Amino acid sequence: MKTLLSKRTNEKITGMFFIAATVSAITGMLLYEPVLSASGFLDSIDQFSVQITSGAFFELILAISNIGTGIMLFPFLKLHDESWSLAYAFFRLLEVVFILIGVTCMLSIVNLGTNYLNLSNEYKALAQDSADIFKMIYGWVFILGPHFMLGVNTFIYSIIFYTTNMVPRKLAALGVIGSVLIFLAALLEIFGIIEHYSTQVMIFAFPIAIYEMILAYWLIRKGFNIHYNEYI
Repeated sequence: MKTLLSKRTNEKITGMFFIAATVSAITGMLLYEPVLSASGFLDSIDQFSVQITSGAFFELILAISNIGTGIMLFPFLKLHDESWSLAYAFFRLLEVVFILIGVTCMLSIVNLGTNYLNLSNEYKALAQDSADIFKMIYGWVFILGPHFMLGVNTFIYSIIFYTTNMVPRKLAALGVIGSVLIFLAALLEIFGIIEHYSTQVMIFAFPIAIYEMILAYWLIRKGFNIHYNEYI
C-alpha cells in the first residue's frame, strides 16, 4: 500500500510540475514584453525593472519545474527503456541550462538600465549596445532551449508513452505531433525562415502547450497505466 500511494503521489506531483512549467513559461514571456518588442528599450527600462525581474522569477520557476518533471518522470520511463529515459533527462537538463542563461541575460539588461539615464551619451550608446547583445543571446537560447531541446525531450518521452500505452495513445500522439512542430519551429527560426516571437512561432508552440496541460490533468486524475508490481 505504501508503494501504491507513493506512485500516485509522484504522478500528481509530475502533473503539477507540468502545469507550473507551462504557466510560468507563458507568464515570463509576457512580462518580458517591454524588452522583446522594442528597440532602444533602455530609455524606459527602469520603469519596467520590476516587471522584467518578475519575468526572470517566473523563468526560474520554469527551470525548477522542468527539473521537477525530469526527476519525476525518469523512474517511470526507466521501467520501459533506461537508455532513452537517460536521454530524456539529459535533454531536459540542457533545456534548463539554456533557460538559466536567458534569465541571466534579462537580469543583466535590468542592471544596465538602472543608471542608464544618468550616463553620458557615449556610455548610453555603449550600454544600449550591450543590452542589445544580451537580448540577442536571450533570443538564441530561447530557440535552443524551450524550442529545440523541448522538442527533443518531449518527443522522447511521448514516443515511450505511445509505444508502452502508459497514457492513452491519442494523448501520446498529440505529444509526438507537438514535439515535432516545436522542433520544426526552432529549425525555421535558426535558418531565419520565420521570425522569433512571431505569430507563426505561437502557432507551432500551441499544440505542445495544450498537450502538457492535458497530460498534467491526466496524471493528476488518473496516473500512468503501469502495473504496481512493475513499479516496485
